[in-house]
Amino acid sequence: MIPLFKKGSKTETKNYRPISLLPLISKIIEKVIHSQTQSYLDKNKILYCYQSGFRSKYSTDSCLSYLCDLISKGFDSGLYTGMILIDLQKAFDTIDHEILLHKMKFLGFSKKVIDWFKCYLSNRTFKVKINESFSSSGNVTCGVPQGSILGPLLFLLYVNDMAQSVDSKLLLYADDSCLIFQDKNPEVIQSELNKDFSNLCNWFVDNKLSIHFGEDKTKSILFTSKGKINKGNQLNIVHDNIEIKQHSKVSYLGCILDESLTGETMALKVINKINSKLKFLYRKQKFLTPHLKRMLCNALIQPHFDYACSAWYPQLTKGLKDKIQIAQNKCIRFCLDLKNTTHIGYNEFEKINWLNTSDRFLQCLCTTALKYFQDKCPEYMCEIFKVSHQGNIATRTSFMKLVHPFRKTNMGQKCLSFLVPREWNKLPIELKLCKTIDNFKHKFKKVFLDLSKVREMSTY
Repeated sequence: MIPLFKKGSKTETKNYRPISLLPLISKIIEKVIHSQTQSYLDKNKILYCYQSGFRSKYSTDSCLSYLCDLISKGFDSGLYTGMILIDLQKAFDTIDHEILLHKMKFLGFSKKVIDWFKCYLSNRTFKVKINESFSSSGNVTCGVPQGSILGPLLFLLYVNDMAQSVDSKLLLYADDSCLIFQDKNPEVIQSELNKDFSNLCNWFVDNKLSIHFGEDKTKSILFTSKGKINKGNQLNIVHDNIEIKQHSKVSYLGCILDESLTGETMALKVINKINSKLKFLYRKQKFLTPHLKRMLCNALIQPHFDYACSAWYPQLTKGLKDKIQIAQNKCIRFCLDLKNTTHIGYNEFEKINWLNTSDRFLQCLCTTALKYFQDKCPEYMCEIFKVSHQGNIATRTSFMKLVHPFRKTNMGQKCLSFLVPREWNKLPIELKLCKTIDNFKHKFKKVFLDLSKVREMSTY
C-alpha cells in the first residue's frame, strides 16, 4: 500500500489516500467478477438512480448538469433551492464488512456469491511503502481496497439504501452527496432539510460512517434568483448542537456554484487556470513543435473550457464570455506562433481545427442530446428531455426532435432542458444520424466552421 497525497498539508496523515498495490492475477479475477456483478445490478436496476459515481454513462458532468437544471427550473417557478453538501470521513476505509454482506443478501445475491465476497474481504494484511521503506504488517478489518477494481462497486452497494432514509432529493457521486429540497418558502426548506439531515446522520451512525463537520467540509447553501438575494434568507441547519455553516458559494465535484448560479466565480477560476498553464507552456515553447503545442493545449487546457460547461457557461454575462474567448485566442496564438496583436478569425480557427468557445459550448449541448437518443446518458436525463412526437407521420422537420419546453424567465431559458432542445432541433438530419459521438463532433465542427466563415464574410 502506498499513501497518495490529496491536498492540504503534506505533514498530516489525513491528507493521504491509502492506495493498494495488488497483483496482476488478482485484478484479472476482479475484472471478471465485476463484469458479472455489474450485469446483475443493471439487469435488475438495483443501483440508486441518482448515484453517478463509478457507473457507465454517468459522470460528474452529468450530475452537475442535472443539478443546475433542477435549480434553474426552480428559479423559473419561483422556488428557492436549499442544499446541504455532506462530506464523509474516510468513507472507503470504514466500510463494515458484515453490514456490506448483509446488504448484499437483501439485494438478492446468492449464498455462494456472498461467501466469495466474504473470502475476498477477509484475512487481508497490508504494509505501507514510503520511498524504499516498508512498515510492519497490519490487518485489514474494515473498508474496501482503494486501487482495486471491485472496491468502488462494493462501496456503491454499501450506500445504495442511503436515499431511503430521506424524503428530499439526494444526489450522489460515490461518497460526495448533496441533499436538496425546493419550495417557495425558505422556512419550509429549512424544516425539511433539518429533518432529513438528522435522519441521514442516524443512517450514517447505523452504517458506521462518520460525517466530517470541521473545516467547512459539510456546508449548506440557499439558491435563489438575483431579485431575492437581498431578502436575507438564512438556512439554520443544526445537528447535535453543531451548526452547518451557510455559504454564498460552494464547490461541488470541482464546479463552483454561487447562490444565484451566475457562473462568474467558476468562469474566473477557469480563466486563471488556462492563463497559468499557458504561461507554463510558453516557458517551454523552445522544446515544442507546433504539433506538440496543439496536442498539449488539447490535453491540458481544453478540458477547462469543457468541464461542466452547461452548469456555468450559459449564465455568464457577455463580458465574461468575451474573456473566455480571449483566453482561447491566446491559446491559438501560442499554437500557431502568432504575435499578441494578431486578430483571430476564421482562417486561424480552420488552421488549428478548433471551434470558438460559444460554438464549442453548442457542440457540448448537442452531444448531450445525441447521447440521449443513443441511450448513452444516465436515466435521470429522462427528467430533463422528452422526445417530440408530432403526429403519426415522421417528416424531415419532425425527425429526432426534443420537446422544447416553455420557460417564462431569463434564468429558465438558460437551463439545460431549454437550451438543448432549442439547439438540437435546429441541426440538419445528417448530423442527427451520426452513429458515433466522434463522427458527430467531427461533422458538427465542419458545419459550424463553415458558418463562422459566412458570418465573418458578412461583416465586411
